Amino acid sequence: MTRQTIVGALLTIPLLACKKQPAPPATAEISTVKLETDLPDAVVDTALRLIASSGGPVAARVPAKKADASVLPAAPGQQPMASAPAAREVRWESEPYGAIAAAAAGLLAPMPVSGQTVPPLWRDAGGTWVAIGGRAEVLLVNTDELGDHGAPVRFTALTEPWLKGKVAIAAPTNGPALAHFAALYQAWTAERMEIWLNGLKANQAQLLDSADEVRKAVVSGKAIVGILTSDQAAMAAASAAHVLVVYPNQRSIGTFVWPTALSVPKDAPDEARKLAERLADKSTEQLLVARLPGYLPLRGDIPTPPGVRSAQNLVVISVDPGTIVAEIALRKERLAAWSAEMRTAQEK
Repeated sequence: MTRQTIVGALLTIPLLACKKQPAPPATAEISTVKLETDLPDAVVDTALRLIASSGGPVAARVPAKKADASVLPAAPGQQPMASAPAAREVRWESEPYGAIAAAAAGLLAPMPVSGQTVPPLWRDAGGTWVAIGGRAEVLLVNTDELGDHGAPVRFTALTEPWLKGKVAIAAPTNGPALAHFAALYQAWTAERMEIWLNGLKANQAQLLDSADEVRKAVVSGKAIVGILTSDQAAMAAASAAHVLVVYPNQRSIGTFVWPTALSVPKDAPDEARKLAERLADKSTEQLLVARLPGYLPLRGDIPTPPGVRSAQNLVVISVDPGTIVAEIALRKERLAAWSAEMRTAQEK
C-alpha cells in the first residue's frame, strides 16, 4: 500500500465517525392509570404490581386526602357541606364518605362486575362504589384489670357501675366512630340510644380524640375496656399487652362494620375501568386482609388471618351505608354536643 493510500484512508475515518447515525426506534409510551388512595402504601403498591405483572393495566398510587363526614350531603334545612372529592381516575378509600358523596352527586360510573360478589350491605344501592374489605368497631379489654368480672360482650355493659371511669371511647364526631354511633341510632332507635349516651356520661366514660388513644388507654390500664376499630385492636393484640378483642353484641344487634370504598368517575378512561375491575376482585380483598391486621374480609370465601373474623361469620348491624350517612346528617349536631358535654365533665 502506497503512502498516499494510507493517508487517504486515515483522513476518511473522522468523516465516517461524524456521519449521523440513524436514531434507535422510539419506545412506545406506557399509559399509567392513577389510583387515588389513603390506604397504606405497601398494600396498594403490592396490589398494583401484581395486577401489572399479570396483564392488567400499569397503575401508579397517588396519595389522597381522607374524605370525612364533611363531604356528605346536608340534611334538609342544614347548611350544605363541602363538595365531594373529584377523583381523576380510580379512587380506593379506607372509608366510604367520599364515594357516597360522589354517588349522590351523580359523579360515578357503574361498579366493576367483579365487585358484584360483595354482599349487598357493602356496595352502593345505586350500583356505583363497592367495598373491598372493611373494619369493625370492637371492644378491647385489658384482662389484667378485670378482677372477678368477665369481659364485657355488649355495649350496654359499659354503663355498669363496676366500669365507672374505666371505659374509653373515641369521640363520635368523625370517622368510623361517628358512623358507628349513627348506625346505633338506627339499630336501637333514638330513645334507647339516648339512654345509653346518658348512661355513658353518668358512668364517667373517657372520651378521647381517636381510636389510637383508646388503644393506648386500655393497654396502659387507664381503661379496662374501650370501643375502637379492629385495626387498632389488632395492634394491641400483637403487642405484649394482656388484652382480649371482643366482637360485641353477637346475641343482639351485632357488630358494626364500616367498609372501604372503590369508585370510578363517569369520565374515566377505559384503562381506569380495567384497573377497577381487577381491584374489585376477591384476590385484592384477600391481599388486604392478609397484609393489614384488623381488616375483615366481606366475602365469605376469603381466608381470614388468625385473630380476625370474617364479616360473613359475624352478626353485623345490618344498616346500609347510605342510610347511615342520612342518620349522620340528623344526629351529628347532637353527638357533637354530647361530646362537648363529656369533655367539659372530664375537665372538672
